[in-house]
Amino acid sequence: MVASASALTACGDPQSLQAFLPTALDTYAVFALTGTPAEFPSAINTYVRAVVRVDGNANFDVAFDLDEQGRVVVLPVQKVVSLLTSSRRVGLRQVEGDFDLVTIAPPGTYADSTLVVSPGQVFVIQSIRNGINDACQFDISPFIYTKMQVDSVVVPSRTIFVQTVLDPNCGFRSFEPGVPSR
Repeated sequence: MVASASALTACGDPQSLQAFLPTALDTYAVFALTGTPAEFPSAINTYVRAVVRVDGNANFDVAFDLDEQGRVVVLPVQKVVSLLTSSRRVGLRQVEGDFDLVTIAPPGTYADSTLVVSPGQVFVIQSIRNGINDACQFDISPFIYTKMQVDSVVVPSRTIFVQTVLDPNCGFRSFEPGVPSR
């Protein structure tokens, strides 16, 4: 028993979480859900870091549309596709500040409702990733966080340009470059 306790102590705190993957900065072009062909990508799978089509597979975190005023409407997956399980919840939260200065996902509630944003507004996505064969299936925290900002909108082509920073480590909230420590 003493040897086991010594071994655990020598390795540090066995309860502490450690990140292994660096944060990732990406830019995307997506198309509005309405007014564009169905085969155009209107959504982003943040963890896979890809734009995708919206279909019944629900293989995305957020989809995008434009309202009558040309503002961007961000829709979490559960507002677009009827899910068979409740474990695929995505929450959104608007945050104040410049995109580069938002370095951590805020704690607290992330709403599972749509969000209307203008270019330059920053918001954070909290995606539960603990389903079967998912990234956080066996982790203490099931959440993956991504900060996002709409850079610009081209209304005639219904194209939306966004930039994101993903922290791919389960439960970590950092948007700083490199492997997170928090």
